[in-house]
Amino acid sequence: MKLKSSIPVILGRIAYLAGLFNIFSNSLRHYNPRAAKLGNYLPVLIHSTAFATQTFTGVAMVILGRGLIRRKRRAWILSLIIFSINIGSDFARINRHPLQIAVAAVFIILLIAFRKEFYAISDPQTKWLPLIGFILAFIVMFSIGVLVLLNRHRDSFVGNPSIWNIVLTVVEGFFGLAGPIEFINSRTSDYVETTLAALGIFILLVPLALYFRRVKPLPKMSNEDIETVRKLIKHDTDQDSLGYFATRRDKSVIWTENKKAGIAYRVESGVMLASGDPFGEFSLWPDAIDAFLEEARLHAWTPAVMGASDRGGEVWVEHANMTAFDIGDEAIIKVKDFTLEGRPMANVRQMVNRIKRKGYVAYTARWSDLDVNIRVELRGLAKQWRYGVPERGFSMSMDRFGEDIDSDAVITIATLGDEIKGLLYFVPWANEGISLDRMQRDREADAGVNELLIVQTVEWARENKIESISLNFAAFRSLFERAEKISAGPITRGTRNLIRFLSNFFQVESLYRFNAKFDPEWQTRYLVYPKAIDIAKIGWAAIKAEQFIGSFRSKAVKE
Repeated sequence: MKLKSSIPVILGRIAYLAGLFNIFSNSLRHYNPRAAKLGNYLPVLIHSTAFATQTFTGVAMVILGRGLIRRKRRAWILSLIIFSINIGSDFARINRHPLQIAVAAVFIILLIAFRKEFYAISDPQTKWLPLIGFILAFIVMFSIGVLVLLNRHRDSFVGNPSIWNIVLTVVEGFFGLAGPIEFINSRTSDYVETTLAALGIFILLVPLALYFRRVKPLPKMSNEDIETVRKLIKHDTDQDSLGYFATRRDKSVIWTENKKAGIAYRVESGVMLASGDPFGEFSLWPDAIDAFLEEARLHAWTPAVMGASDRGGEVWVEHANMTAFDIGDEAIIKVKDFTLEGRPMANVRQMVNRIKRKGYVAYTARWSDLDVNIRVELRGLAKQWRYGVPERGFSMSMDRFGEDIDSDAVITIATLGDEIKGLLYFVPWANEGISLDRMQRDREADAGVNELLIVQTVEWARENKIESISLNFAAFRSLFERAEKISAGPITRGTRNLIRFLSNFFQVESLYRFNAKFDPEWQTRYLVYPKAIDIAKIGWAAIKAEQFIGSFRSKAVKE
């Protein structure tokens, strides 16, 4: 990495460390007796407000450090203001920090010297950001208030106050009220009350500043966008099997000028994460990629692609000079070649015959052809069979189920008597394929229901001229296959064992084993990224986008 391009990272880390030093040096250091004597000659308001300001600017430095690393122009402007205030407030105090003043002064000079490195516009915000800012500001300032009491003024307590009284003193102090703790002299009491009141004002400043930022959130997929995407992917015979998942409403979309091609994406943790291949006219994919990269450059986001196919990955690698990493394979059943005959399909054949003998029946239909009452029941069951686990997904699943806008969706239902026991829900894949969105069943259903559902879907597809059925995505499939060979080394087998452990949370190996039973063709999927140093950040963003965090126990949706 060139030195010049590293400047924002270096300055951001300096700001972060300087902020931590500011917070802890002010909160944890005992009050200097000599400074206390000299402070008797200064107005309490000036000295205590300067102290609180020093602490607040330290918190601000920590927050702004991340913005500087991401080259945000607003962070650069605020850093100049904050460090200037920091120097001014330090001069207003008796016990100054010469090193802190020097670092702040040098930092301001460096910010001005390298101002052109900070060009990125601010990230769009959500309506909840002011509330989140208020909660975090309260937690941080409350912690600082407690530290100030315990480390700077404990020797001035009258008696031995309880933890509850300390908490009340800090909280009431935020409102300018005297708390239950008494001090040996009124001067110390005035110091504490003024300091806490200033910290309370800063708590309010944070959400107010976030509220008035005037940064609009990214526009999400509108019904018009969804309809345009559907038209583009419907008539493209070479369209990627994940194309329909670009119509998730929680995604944004980058269009070419003529709206004949585009890329669906989401921004997570400073990563602009595209899902699957671009959609629309293949000749316009480079234009869509250029628009995508320009948007990423404008915000200083890291561009990346989750789940690119061979075709899409090649375009990204060649046109954007990015790198592709194999993250797994998608199982695709070729309908004309599928058969239950033969030894390789013995397990599936036995499971299907066994479940049929128990009285299970399956049928397939277009969603639009179902009776209204059945649709209502299925929507309820789809929610119930989440068993309290929230929906997850980004690149290979939908954020909705059974809506009228998805009238071309296909559903296969397994019943036992009059009771629905399981379902498969597919979205369109061009005109001659369907792609699995979700596989759900009742926990009380017998083993073999999923096999019955898939076999029934294949039979229906054969009758309705559907050529391909995309099933679940199997992460790290090639790793499992290599680890099973006698030539596999300890690193390969060790990695496989680690993935097996993670399978307790992510269904990695179980999905691979289940998919493999149907003898599918495997379509490799890639993570496309600009630099190796970005992989960890992109991986974290992908985990957040797919909503694995907080829903490790999900057993029902397409991975």
